[in-house]
Amino acid sequence: MVQGPGKFKASNTNSRKSNKKTNELRLKKGAKKIAPKRQSIIKQKAMQKKLTSAINRNIEQVIASRAESVGGQKLNLIKGETKKDKKLK
Repeated sequence: MVQGPGKFKASNTNSRKSNKKTNELRLKKGAKKIAPKRQSIIKQKAMQKKLTSAINRNIEQVIASRAESVGGQKLNLIKGETKKDKKLK
């Protein structure tokens, strides 16, 4: 059994550099979106985006009409900033 303080190894600067390199090679956390390279897939993604926006717009209209019929007041939908608004800033 060792009594008293133990011996400590001197830290190497080389080990710090190698740790930094391995950290850079790792993927970062968060959602990833890799753009497709084939034209057919690009067209499919564009079509899917248009359909999704159309479906969402339709759902918002239905909900607004239901809220108007129940509450008697017109429901105003708040929209986020558009691309044009961002370009003007």
